[in-house]
Amino acid sequence: MNDDGNAHTADERPESILNIQGERVALGPLHRGLLPLIERWDNDFRTVDLGGDDPGPRSAESIAALWEPLLRGERNDWLGFAIYALPELRPVGIVNIRDFTNPHGTAEFGITIGDPADRGRGLGTEATRLLLDYAFTMLGVHNVWLDTPAYNAGAIRAYEKAGFREIGRRRGGRTLAGRRYDVVLMDCIAEEFVPPRSDSLAASRR
Repeated sequence: MNDDGNAHTADERPESILNIQGERVALGPLHRGLLPLIERWDNDFRTVDLGGDDPGPRSAESIAALWEPLLRGERNDWLGFAIYALPELRPVGIVNIRDFTNPHGTAEFGITIGDPADRGRGLGTEATRLLLDYAFTMLGVHNVWLDTPAYNAGAIRAYEKAGFREIGRRRGGRTLAGRRYDVVLMDCIAEEFVPPRSDSLAASRR
């Protein structure tokens, strides 16, 4: 908290807590100080569209109502991390694993790199690999899957570099500006995943 009793913003937090550290990014717990950033990202129509959601205006109140239960840990089958660019510890996105509390060992993956300037730099690829390592090593998941619009070519390349591969398509499953596009389905399994070079889970620090 600040001296005036208000919560720190993302930029004001004196120290970021890190759970998993890689070479270029680190993952840490989500917190309310990130909500202003999330509000900006969720109102960038291109960012929302590439994430597979339908763009539209989103108020701070609606975003807080959606995120508060997740920040309080009220959904047992959802785990999310803030993505920090190293070495400056600048928050650049969010990555999550969800629906993993089932007897089949499957889970769904999601990631957002909020600002266009931070895409195409390998940050999302490394964050994806760190979370896959966590899912396979700590959660005991066998199969992690995702879907993404076929026109999201940059993300598809990043997913492939991280260990995902295409397993099918929902043909014409998404529309954009009056045109239909496929939705690409991808997965990664524990036996085929190559973990990060460094022992990222052991490298966690404050």
